[in-house]
Amino acid sequence: MKVTVGTIILMSLTSSICAEEFPPEGAASSITWVKNDAPPFYITHDQCQRGFGDQVQTILQKALPQYEHTTRYVPLSRLEHTWRQSNPVCFTTMIHEKPINNEYRLSMPNAMYMPHGIITTNRFADSLTLNSDGTLTLDKLLQRDGISMGHISGRTYSSRLDELLQKHADNIEINTRAGATETQGILTMLSLGRFDFVIDYEFVLNHYVDEANYAEQLRFIPISETRGDFILGAVGCTNSEAGLAAIRAINAALPDVLSTRAYRRAVADWLVPVGDEVHYWQRFDDILEQHLGKFTQPGEALRH
Repeated sequence: MKVTVGTIILMSLTSSICAEEFPPEGAASSITWVKNDAPPFYITHDQCQRGFGDQVQTILQKALPQYEHTTRYVPLSRLEHTWRQSNPVCFTTMIHEKPINNEYRLSMPNAMYMPHGIITTNRFADSLTLNSDGTLTLDKLLQRDGISMGHISGRTYSSRLDELLQKHADNIEINTRAGATETQGILTMLSLGRFDFVIDYEFVLNHYVDEANYAEQLRFIPISETRGDFILGAVGCTNSEAGLAAIRAINAALPDVLSTRAYRRAVADWLVPVGDEVHYWQRFDDILEQHLGKFTQPGEALRH
């Protein structure tokens, strides 16, 4: 099945666990937060608090006592159609890049992710020609005949990688998965050889290694086109008067939130590469300091 990869983030899946009903339309001073079953961003067991996005959402809710907060689980593939189901809807783990449409707007950056790589089987990895620094040139991989990729419906990977996938869309077979347990499901399918690779963060594989069977069969390889880059995360909220008010409140809270021990612990739990802690935190502080208090939208929407 060949598809065109869209441009909405971070992250996938559906579950009824821990979900609450939407508040009445137009309820005063309320935010409906959406989550998806995409570990380790959101983890549907253990009272929905262990994932990175789970923890950051909880911290933001405590920092916004003027709002009533409810949570609803929505598959990433349906997020594009969810923004106006309640007013406002907010999602904690967006990528800070051009919105794909005018349905939502973004906060200032609230996270820094190391760049994606490919996750593949040891067998397929052994067939690849890597660069001297251990990276893979994705552009060359996507030109190979007979290449297949697993993809979570609604997932994107930052503009540079999305453009490469669009460029080679006619040459690669993309197997798209939607529904519950998408992240674990697609990595299990990869382990069983249903396709050659997926694109994801290394910490997603690290979590899978701890939780699933077949994990020893998988390997993470950095992508040369984005080596040394970083990806900024942000909160997205409905593009409405109430949603923009929520964004302003979130932006006002972020400078204090990002310096709390709870927030730093959430980052340390999931996002900091093992063995590169000092460099990560130095860069994190530099990057986030550049953006705090300087709210700008990252370009016009791709669709109107």
